[in-house]
Amino acid sequence: MIPSLQKAKQLWQEGIDFRLNQPYAWPTHKEYIFHTTGVAESAQKIAKKTPYLNPEKAYIIGLLHDYGKKYDEKLTGKFHGQTGYEELLKLGYDECARICLTHSFPNKNFNNKYYASYRPEWLSWAHQKLNEIEEYNDYDRLIQLCDMFFEGMSKVGFEERFAGIRKRYGLTKEQTAEQEEYAKKNKKYFDTLCGMDVYKILNI
Repeated sequence: MIPSLQKAKQLWQEGIDFRLNQPYAWPTHKEYIFHTTGVAESAQKIAKKTPYLNPEKAYIIGLLHDYGKKYDEKLTGKFHGQTGYEELLKLGYDECARICLTHSFPNKNFNNKYYASYRPEWLSWAHQKLNEIEEYNDYDRLIQLCDMFFEGMSKVGFEERFAGIRKRYGLTKEQTAEQEEYAKKNKKYFDTLCGMDVYKILNI
């Protein structure tokens, strides 16, 4: 189940307002807005080019994929995928909750070594929950793909995105290799599904 478009926008805005009203700073809130709306719009555009994905649903789950970032991970002790999953599940929006989890893990059976910036307990939780999912669907894959097109305040290709990830978290190219590999596979999958290069659809 997913919220209506109006309700999704309300939840998105309430999450932003909540975080901005906390006593600690949120210096990346403009980047968050750019990223979440960008992922939503990109998912919608790609969905329109496919034979069966629903563009409005794609927009909604894209808009809420980082919902858990309404909280500071250091203070909660949970990563944003977990808090987003738990909150949206309580609201009855299980499909959006699922995306909060799956968008960070394009390989359902990921190797922990490729998530050096994550705490061991976060990865343990993610493994447990991902094991409950038989296989990814095309909405999982779509948001995983679109999440990779934004770095800072720019819409970018994979090379620039992963360079930014490595710089931000102090990772090596080897540590992002698995995610890069799955991003390329995902793009190839949607290129075929759409009948054209998704970079052209998104003007990248």
